[in-house]
Amino acid sequence: MRPEVITMYHLDGLTVGNGATVGAAAREAWRDWCCQAHGRLDFEFDVDDYRAGLVRQRTSAYQLIAWTGDAEVITRRARDVRRDSRGHYELIVPLSGDLHIGRDDRLSLLRPGEMILVSIDVPFKVAHPADAAALTLIIPPERIEHRLGPYGIRGHRMFGGKGLGRVSRELIVSLLGERDHLSGSDFDAACDRVVDLICLARDGADRPPTASAGATVVQQVRRYIRKHATDPNLSITAIAAAVGWSARYIQTVLAREGTTPTQLIRGERLGLARVRLSDPALANKTIAAIAASVGFTSPSAFSHAYRKHFGCSPRETRGELRTR
Repeated sequence: MRPEVITMYHLDGLTVGNGATVGAAAREAWRDWCCQAHGRLDFEFDVDDYRAGLVRQRTSAYQLIAWTGDAEVITRRARDVRRDSRGHYELIVPLSGDLHIGRDDRLSLLRPGEMILVSIDVPFKVAHPADAAALTLIIPPERIEHRLGPYGIRGHRMFGGKGLGRVSRELIVSLLGERDHLSGSDFDAACDRVVDLICLARDGADRPPTASAGATVVQQVRRYIRKHATDPNLSITAIAAAVGWSARYIQTVLAREGTTPTQLIRGERLGLARVRLSDPALANKTIAAIAASVGFTSPSAFSHAYRKHFGCSPRETRGELRTR
């Protein structure tokens, strides 16, 4: 099953009998659509006859929206968050034109080649000139928070011109061009990889150095888990021995991040399992074999954890592959 794709071009004013343009109708149509997709927002338009266009790919997990429009200022205030909280995160990727994004008292310039990860439930403002274009990937909260913890709540700028930033940016841009050739599981698997890459960029070498010893420990633990996730014997004891910190200290530091070693290990393994279940080259492997290959010793425990994490069973993910 393919992801739902909608295309909306030229949401310009409606023409009435006397030839006048009803620009308010276009602005309200754009406002309503954006609020439905992102959450409650406020808009300021620079022109009466507002024009915009968008393409959206969507599954039950992710939405990728490519948009362009006339000059506008979009604001999400604290009262909007209270009335319409969504919980998700958004990765904003400018394609042309500069975006200004941040809080009311401090807007930062975001140029093509850069990206920013924001929580939709933290007040912010976005302003852009006419003919600006960008991509927005709407990400479920669990895909960010099990990797970044409270760091994911803050807006974080990444450069897409080198390293992991460039790889993730090129992947997300290619999703738009390949939308007619992707199944739902293909789209979700690719979005999972984008999220993995931006989390690596945020949490690894592309992350600004910090003087916090706790942050250093978290980086070491996450890297070790990523490298050894498929080891069925991976445990807090093994991690502590490898990174040189006590198990109790590691647990304390991760607790401040809102997570545990077990949650990190399980999240990494489930992400790998989803990719492998969606891989045509592994279609002859049983679900139990896939579970074992990523470190789960109990097929039933794997199925339960998979459904809880992704909202569908491993069999349903595999079924989409077989349908294709």
